[in-house]
Amino acid sequence: MESARSELKSLIEDIMISCRGWVDAIIIVSQDGVPVAYSANVDIDPEYVAAATSSIAGATDAVLELINSRGFDAVDVKLGEKRYLLIRRYRDYYVVAVTKPNPNLGFINLVFEAYLSK
Repeated sequence: MESARSELKSLIEDIMISCRGWVDAIIIVSQDGVPVAYSANVDIDPEYVAAATSSIAGATDAVLELINSRGFDAVDVKLGEKRYLLIRRYRDYYVVAVTKPNPNLGFINLVFEAYLSK
């Protein structure tokens, strides 16, 4: 488990650097809502974000089930201060990012795709 945690920590640090300052925080959350690793340039509670992510993912899955869809790969939530909460599936985890205001979402999505599609 410690090896996996170290690998995930390295992954999020690489993503943070590659996003060139557009992302303030990245948290990797297990499917049962536990924060596994995180990196943040702002004050953020990983436990709170993990719980919220679990709720968002569960609600999204429930809605998709109603329309006979097979789950999701990504969820983007636009926040009030023009930031975004981005949720991506990666292996058995969710990768959650909080952006800076008015981010370059296209660039961030390219970085996420490059790192999370491996």
